[in-house]
Amino acid sequence: MNRSERAEMLRRAESLLNEAADLMDTALRMSGIERRSGDDSTTVRHIASDPSYDGSLRNLALDLERLEDDPLWTQPLTSPKNMFDGKGI
Repeated sequence: MNRSERAEMLRRAESLLNEAADLMDTALRMSGIERRSGDDSTTVRHIASDPSYDGSLRNLALDLERLEDDPLWTQPLTSPKNMFDGKGI
């Protein structure tokens, strides 16, 4: 499974969680027991899509898409020690 497939899976999970939060809100609206759920639907939306939460599914999908082909540690030419010729030292 490649990164774009993984990112797409995370986007699908994000969508499903947001849909679940909407269903929770709709089902509980004017039921008299809304308070028992507290802010659970808000928490679900936070996990799914909050741009300020690094672990949100949206941010994880974006990070997967932005990754280089190989991890940085496998790219010796991008190592800081290879960026300078050492003559200025």
